[in-house]
Amino acid sequence: MFIDWLSGNLGNEGEYMYKEIHIVSTIIVVAVLIILSIIALNKKISDKNKRIILNVVAIFQLSFEILWRVIYLFVLNTNPVNFWPMYPCNLGGVLIPIIALINNRTLKDMFYVFGFVGACLTFAMPEGIFCRDVMSFPILKSVLQHTGLLLIPSFEYFSKTYRQTIKRYYLLVIGCLVHFINCEVIDRLFGLTGDYMFYQSGIPFVIPGVSQYITLSVFALIVFYILVFLLNIKDGIDHYKKLFGKKNK
Repeated sequence: MFIDWLSGNLGNEGEYMYKEIHIVSTIIVVAVLIILSIIALNKKISDKNKRIILNVVAIFQLSFEILWRVIYLFVLNTNPVNFWPMYPCNLGGVLIPIIALINNRTLKDMFYVFGFVGACLTFAMPEGIFCRDVMSFPILKSVLQHTGLLLIPSFEYFSKTYRQTIKRYYLLVIGCLVHFINCEVIDRLFGLTGDYMFYQSGIPFVIPGVSQYITLSVFALIVFYILVFLLNIKDGIDHYKKLFGKKNK
């Protein structure tokens, strides 16, 4: 039974998106997110202790990324090529904990917003994740991975240790390019043929006759830009005041 749980063969196979296992998992994740956000906002907790909490979350996430690969390699005899972070959230699940630990602002600008939005979309539309009616290990793996993508950027935002700015938005675009190269170039070199960047899907929309490479990319960049502006409105307004002020002169 334990091997069945690890391999994902426990329970009944099917599509359980928006059903009990998905709803309960999402509620728990949102509850944890709210609790950590409250902690991050609490002025009575020192910056040092908040940093310790962030490091604990990041270390747990990174350790789990290593653990599940060890389990799949030595217990389930999985082909090592499947350990490569095929999807954007897979790559973010590895990079974001490392970025939090080394506290590198440039890398945060590149990957934090992308990872957060990707995790939100995954819990909202988790197609192919909740494929059993019980919390088997593959489902747990995906839930924990995407939870980390929510918790780490949110904690830094609410604790005010990191805010992305409009003038550094170009770094987010570079981060998107890194994800594109990973999903559409490196994956192919490994012989992986899935729709890892979701360019063949109907997310978020399809325009007949227009390549999804264009529609999805443009839509994503617009959404990211708006989100960065809203998350740091004062900076965005100041940026445009300076920009248009210089042009008027």
